Amino acid sequence: MNYQVGDLGPLSMVVVDVGNTSIKLARWVDGDIKDVERVGSHVQADVFRALDVVREKCENEMRQAIIIASVVPEVTGWLADHIENELELRPFVVGQNTPLPVEVDLPEPSLVGVDRICTAAAAFDHTGHACTIVDVGSAITIDLIDNDGVFQGGTILPGPYLQARSLNSDTAQLPLVEKMLAGNVIGKSTDAAIQSGIHYGICGAIRGIVEQIATDENRWNQVVLTGGGAEALKDDLDFVDSWVPDLCLMGIGIAYIKRATEMRG
Repeated sequence: MNYQVGDLGPLSMVVVDVGNTSIKLARWVDGDIKDVERVGSHVQADVFRALDVVREKCENEMRQAIIIASVVPEVTGWLADHIENELELRPFVVGQNTPLPVEVDLPEPSLVGVDRICTAAAAFDHTGHACTIVDVGSAITIDLIDNDGVFQGGTILPGPYLQARSLNSDTAQLPLVEKMLAGNVIGKSTDAAIQSGIHYGICGAIRGIVEQIATDENRWNQVVLTGGGAEALKDDLDFVDSWVPDLCLMGIGIAYIKRATEMRG
């Protein structure tokens, strides 16, 4: 993709991915993600400090562009207010005043998590053709973008920590396991059994869904893996073609480039 917008030259901006449990902020520089900061989603002071840190590292006037993709409306509200009232900048929110980076072939596109769409846009930019995107976070999404770069939808299932919390909260004696470690599939302790069940269960679910998508499409698309929980799984997902940690942040930048290009005619 050409990341130049008219005569603006190389672009460097702040991209913000607001998730259910954490917020990632980074510099987007000509399609690359740099200086990633991760903070909790609901601690405003930490978020504002991280935003200042990333902004200070931007090297040109595009540091004034701050682009947000959020699945938490409450956080979107107070973060946008801070950018507008305290930083005296216009906040760009993907799906609101900034268009989605790709076309969405679903009955109600506005109901799809904007993070999924940004991630798919970046995966398509990465591969150049149809692909299946596996994003491992609080939830696991497995989505399809076609050869025309159109988002076709996908599946959603609980991520590792949601599964672990559910086992703890909905049973009388199972402990809360916070570290997801891959090991022998036969766990020799309760903790190890939970870790094994979640890890290999998720790997099996991902494999099954990816294979079913390939069956339905009558083709095997390239599989791209991303998300905060992906690294712990990647060695047991031998069918994955590429692991790209920051696809959503990349896609947020692409959304802004699309907007800026359209605005400049």
